[in-house]
Amino acid sequence: MNAIKKCLVFCLMVLFVTTLPAQNRKQGIQIRERILQAKLTEIQKSLQLDSTTFQRFKPIYSAYEKELTAVNLQERERIMHVNTDNLTPGEADKMVMAQFRNARQLIDLREKYYPEFKKVLTPQEIIKLYQTEAAIRLKVMQELRRRFGNRFNQ
Repeated sequence: MNAIKKCLVFCLMVLFVTTLPAQNRKQGIQIRERILQAKLTEIQKSLQLDSTTFQRFKPIYSAYEKELTAVNLQERERIMHVNTDNLTPGEADKMVMAQFRNARQLIDLREKYYPEFKKVLTPQEIIKLYQTEAAIRLKVMQELRRRFGNRFNQ
């Protein structure tokens, strides 16, 4: 549980990295790396990976995570909280299409990495990996809502 809390703090920090000035990009990269390490630690515990398996898994997951950050997962969350009465039909259409694109990107990414993950993990462990990622995302979202309230949902 302590590792999840650390991961939450790191994930919160990465959300603010995008607003850093250019001279602080190096620090942003370091923060993202710490977040990745926290996630990897939590995944290793959750999947109960031995050190040999974990060392084989780590570079694959790191590459996956790098590509995953390019998928706008916040857009998925945003559509669930938007006030539809304030949207024009055109705006609503754009949001739905963006959600389709993001979902497709996520599916494509998981299909791309599934054979790579299978080289190291069993299919059951891969499912548990996805469940662990979802649990981490949920904890981060809950913490953001707790800290920022309605400002975060907008």
